[in-house]
Amino acid sequence: MKDELIGKQLASYILMESLGQGAFGSVYLGKHFLLTQKPPVAIKVLNTALNSQEEFDRFFQEAVILDELTHPNILPILDANLYEGYPFFVAEYAPGGSLRDRLDQLNGSPMDTNEAVRILQQIGRGLQHAHDMDVVHRDLKPANILFNARGDALLADFGIALQIQKTRRVDEIGTPAYMSPEQFKGKISKKSDQYALGCIAYEIFTGQQIFMADDPYTIGYKHIYEAPIEPHDLNPAIPAAIEEALLKALAKERDDRYESVADFIQALLDATPSEAPAKKSNPPTQAKKNTSRSGQPKPTQVESREVHHHVIETNPPTRERRTNQPEEPVTLPKFLQKRGQAQAPNQTTRHVTQLRPMWSTTSGLAHVYYSEPTVANGIIYAGTYNSVNWSTASPRHLRALDISTGEHLWSYKTQSGIFEAPVFADGIIYFCSGNLDNGGKVSALDADTGELYWSIETEEYLKATPIVLNDIVYAHSSHAVYALNAATGQQYWNVTLKAQLQGRPMIANNEVYIATERGHCYAVDADRGQKLATYADVGRVYAAVTFDEHIVCICVNNGQLYALDMQTGETYWSIPLENELAHEMEIVNGIAYINMQGVFSNSTARTKLFALDLATGKQQWGVYLKNEIDATRWS
Repeated sequence: MKDELIGKQLASYILMESLGQGAFGSVYLGKHFLLTQKPPVAIKVLNTALNSQEEFDRFFQEAVILDELTHPNILPILDANLYEGYPFFVAEYAPGGSLRDRLDQLNGSPMDTNEAVRILQQIGRGLQHAHDMDVVHRDLKPANILFNARGDALLADFGIALQIQKTRRVDEIGTPAYMSPEQFKGKISKKSDQYALGCIAYEIFTGQQIFMADDPYTIGYKHIYEAPIEPHDLNPAIPAAIEEALLKALAKERDDRYESVADFIQALLDATPSEAPAKKSNPPTQAKKNTSRSGQPKPTQVESREVHHHVIETNPPTRERRTNQPEEPVTLPKFLQKRGQAQAPNQTTRHVTQLRPMWSTTSGLAHVYYSEPTVANGIIYAGTYNSVNWSTASPRHLRALDISTGEHLWSYKTQSGIFEAPVFADGIIYFCSGNLDNGGKVSALDADTGELYWSIETEEYLKATPIVLNDIVYAHSSHAVYALNAATGQQYWNVTLKAQLQGRPMIANNEVYIATERGHCYAVDADRGQKLATYADVGRVYAAVTFDEHIVCICVNNGQLYALDMQTGETYWSIPLENELAHEMEIVNGIAYINMQGVFSNSTARTKLFALDLATGKQQWGVYLKNEIDATRWS
């Protein structure tokens, strides 16, 4: 809000001075223009740049929520109105400043234990009341905890609060330093507020924020993956029971936290030494602004991932294997020394002559087709692409369809085609798109609503299905592999090869295997993208699995499908292939579902779909189909 409002009259109030800025506007100290004996108030005014009806409604939502949440530890609302184009609401003025001010005044020192528990108890009471009313705050932080003239804590700033029964929007993210791991992924619950309160409690008891970094992406990574410094390492005087309660509220998995905020507060009360009664500290008379702390936080024991870019020379191949491995490239045996080589048994197969669809749908446009689908929770997710002009930008969509009826649930518009299946993981849909002229994108959407979480551009266009594993998204183009944070899209590393990739990268036991059209395969570290080994004459890698603590790659070379031990170079089994594999394998519970297309000696069909036990190489079943299969997906 512009400072020119200071001194102006807004309805019955004169704006005396600025108190700060919130998510949607500015907060001013106001006095009644006529009744001078009335106490001062805090007046929140919507930013004039936000002037749509939706923004008006969202601004006034905070006033409505505050009005519904009457509680001694929640900031009282006095009035709300629209005056000469300015939406505003009036709340009680809290002259005691904020918890942020008090922590800054401590200059990195812990707060007195009894005073800390008193404040946390009051915050917890207000927060539990909000939760009982099905309201999640979503932006709990020291700056949003105010103190009235009596020194009591008041929960404020419900500007992005979520009313669970009234809306499913979770697009506003909150403040990264106090956000729960699931909140970075767009998943909000009452336990997200508990985690934020745990972050505040950690800072109160130790004098340090739980995680600190220069950018929100790194902070998000720390919240999701890293353990905090033990509170007693920062404050040796903290009681062990309080530390235990803090760490439980700060659990990465929300199911591991307390059932409610009230339970967390009760645990703190039970753990508080009873020798001295809790006492109120004198509240500061004026809020301090931009106060910095001189104390530096201790480094966490786990370093955050850095962004790494590697260029692998693919001609000639080199080998950088662990010290207990030979220094020469692994040349595969010519299938002369094999352990239990398995030939495909002559099993009974059945011919499918007719399939009757429950429903069908089309893109509705000429030369525009659906990609391979992904099915999750009764919804089919598929992209569209233009089969004629895919080299240039052409708006396409990712669509969600009801699996039972084919009903269109939502659609997300992209500027390029989506050629292969999206991936569903933890309520998020990940997909790759692109064209030759404008490069590629990796995007993440809310699987229920189609709302965009993040989108990252790449130099080469992306066509293949991404891989999501251990909260990392792996995407690849013709010559590069990218590793991205699944929650934020932050790039951890990328590897660029001179030779073109053959197939998608495969991941097993924290190693990524990348095969090229020259027959070489590179193993890189999944966390940092550093090259671990180079293998020669491998062929195409279709899968990487773990057997008996050994990484085994399932490869195709010279008409043979075989299993290769990547530590010893031994071939476990191999079977001849009548035709080329048409698509990537789908692997579930150690069984590979494989699609092969071409001419078969014992059938007039053009397609064979079969299941293979990866441990033995034995075919479990097979079926011939007259028509080609565009995709194989397990559901």
